[in-house]
Amino acid sequence: MAKSKNHTAHNQSYKNHRNGIKKPKKQTIPSRKGMDLKFLKNQKYALRGTILARKKAARAAQAAQAAKAAA
Repeated sequence: MAKSKNHTAHNQSYKNHRNGIKKPKKQTIPSRKGMDLKFLKNQKYALRGTILARKKAARAAQAAQAAKAAA
């Protein structure tokens, strides 16, 4: 009896390219696992501060615009 074929790559490349070979999708938010905890805690509080500062600046700008419109 003849030996049976063990492996072939016939048609595999064609099948792979029919839908295109895509790059893996990047995560929008990279994992913070293994990062320095002290840094992460500080980053959290710093982010909170900048958000509040931006809200305060937006309110001030809105108030100035309203005052300008009223005058």
